[in-house]
Amino acid sequence: MRVEVGAVIALLALAGCGSAGTSTPSPVPTAVATPTVAPTAIATAPPTATPAPVSHFPPTTSADLHALASAGSATAIHEFHSEGVGLATCPQPKREVTVPASLTGQQLAEDLLAYWFANQLNNSCGSLVLAYHSQSEAGNAYTAGSLNLNVTGSSHSLEIDIGSALDGTQTVYTVTY
Repeated sequence: MRVEVGAVIALLALAGCGSAGTSTPSPVPTAVATPTVAPTAIATAPPTATPAPVSHFPPTTSADLHALASAGSATAIHEFHSEGVGLATCPQPKREVTVPASLTGQQLAEDLLAYWFANQLNNSCGSLVLAYHSQSEAGNAYTAGSLNLNVTGSSHSLEIDIGSALDGTQTVYTVTY
């Protein structure tokens, strides 16, 4: 029995050695790939040319008249005389105004149109605005410009006269609408 006990001890010792001698491989650290984000190009539209500003001068349409009036200022126009002319059933407003001598060309047209629309002179009977540099010039031909609205039926024709009727420096633009 002694041999048997010795054999069991020997077997147990061998069994313990065997398990101790056998090792499980420990996990080897492996490199884990982490995704890298490469910069990407942002898609953009190709540059476009900036459209040229729309010019409303000289005016050719009713929209041009409104655009010019919105760019103008009626504060430079000083009314000194107002009356109704024409038929009693359809009087035409006639206004005489002064403007600074420095106000000429397109700026004069813009300011006269701003005054014209602000005073509701765009009507179905017609209207007339005579512009002078001084009140003392009134009664003669205008010296700065004029707006003359002629109405025939449903057709409106506005003559914008920039310049003096006295010295022949007039430039006339006619817009029919």
